[in-house]
Amino acid sequence: MRRLLPVVCAIAVTLVSPVRAQEAVPAPGMVQEADGSPAVDPEVSAAVSNVTRVESWRFFEPPGDAVDPNYTFFGNRFDTYLRVRGSRFDLSGGFSYVRVEHLPTDAIGPGGLGTGPFYYVASGIPYSYQASVKEFTASVHTRDRRLGVTVGRMPYMSGAEGEPFNVRPADTRVARLRRLRLDGRVIGTFDWSFYQRRFDGVRLDLVRGRDYAGAGAFLVSQGGFEESTNLTIPKLQVGTAFAGRRHGSTAETQVFAAVYRDRREIDIRPDNANVPVDAADVTVWAAGASHLGTRALARGDADWLAWGALQGGDWYGQTHNAFSLAGEAGYRWREQPGRPWIRAGVSYASGDGNARDDRHGTFFPMLQDTRTYALSMVYAHANLRDVFAQALAEPHARLRVRVDLHRLDLARASDRWYQGSGATAREGRFFGFSTRPSSGARSLGTILEGTADVRVSRYWSVNGYMGRMWGGPVVRGVFSGDRLFYWYVENVLELRLGP
Repeated sequence: MRRLLPVVCAIAVTLVSPVRAQEAVPAPGMVQEADGSPAVDPEVSAAVSNVTRVESWRFFEPPGDAVDPNYTFFGNRFDTYLRVRGSRFDLSGGFSYVRVEHLPTDAIGPGGLGTGPFYYVASGIPYSYQASVKEFTASVHTRDRRLGVTVGRMPYMSGAEGEPFNVRPADTRVARLRRLRLDGRVIGTFDWSFYQRRFDGVRLDLVRGRDYAGAGAFLVSQGGFEESTNLTIPKLQVGTAFAGRRHGSTAETQVFAAVYRDRREIDIRPDNANVPVDAADVTVWAAGASHLGTRALARGDADWLAWGALQGGDWYGQTHNAFSLAGEAGYRWREQPGRPWIRAGVSYASGDGNARDDRHGTFFPMLQDTRTYALSMVYAHANLRDVFAQALAEPHARLRVRVDLHRLDLARASDRWYQGSGATAREGRFFGFSTRPSSGARSLGTILEGTADVRVSRYWSVNGYMGRMWGGPVVRGVFSGDRLFYWYVENVLELRLGP
């Protein structure tokens, strides 16, 4: 960690220095008195939530009879949070209890067939459970919240740094678009998984008018599919730096950098080299920028998003050079029934052209919130071209629906098909990303998937997902069947007290 801090500080100084002083405006969610001055009295809020989910998979049919790709399992996560916000300090704490049952014991080969076997491999038995500390932080900040330092265990989401986790999130069109298609592209909390992921360390935030900047240095907790989430992974360190500007409530621009250093005792190397290893040996940096915005157009609102990142560093002794790009656009009707929202875009993550040279060219998603961009989690944002279209609507005040269509191709036939969402454990045989051979092909397949979220009452909602994938030559080169079907239903109860 001592080697990482100078890098983070240097990046932070570089990014913060151009930020210009402007007329002070409050950070999103900052508590104010009626005259506009910051509130003095501590503000206390609490939340209790319970998520119960049933998942069912019919994965691609494997070539042998010893593996069963069809299974159903279920789990429950109970969370509690308490936050105290003062004029000079904030305190927060959160605890979680998870129980997952009926995990498949014979759904492995080739690779994990869906999400169930990853929970099973982590626990070694057909169920898992854990009580854990999900959040425990202390923040010291100036009275106007322009400058603050947070230490402890916390969530962290790349792209969302303009809204620190201890403030109420903004509810603008740009904020909603960012959460839908930008948050967690490099580093995320993997909140959809039962055990999730958190970050232990320190974070600095600076706000000046519409501009913001900051940096962080973290150790990563176990989680995701791994039940022992109280434990930190000491040999996995992450450093981040960011600077951005909000263009009113209609657009936002950000530049970012991240450093990932991994020396875990993981004996599986997730790439196309097929070389045995005793431990991870990865030091990768990423630098990039994003811009997203909305604009009133005719009887609706047009939106757009652009994101890109370059990577360099060292990958198991090879020189790492990779990149990823994404571009999207959409239009939402304001007055039409259901307020339909149609979007389309393409993302590209580079692949490796030659496993036997001294260069590694596969884009490394680090700790990406994969499910934000792949609801099925059958593929990861590495060696991939994803052309998609999606439609969202609100047919009723309590109903939201979404339908996605993805055409998926590998960027390089010489590379592999990747799956996962980043590190979950400090040791073992699962790096966090798994791979399957491409069979010399590029077409991975087409997936049609949709979600429906029903808010039954203020405290109760029911959500569902259904997806169907038609595999291409890549899938048929590995599996004897090329059809996949996956669904889940979850029940969410949530109670919030305080502002």
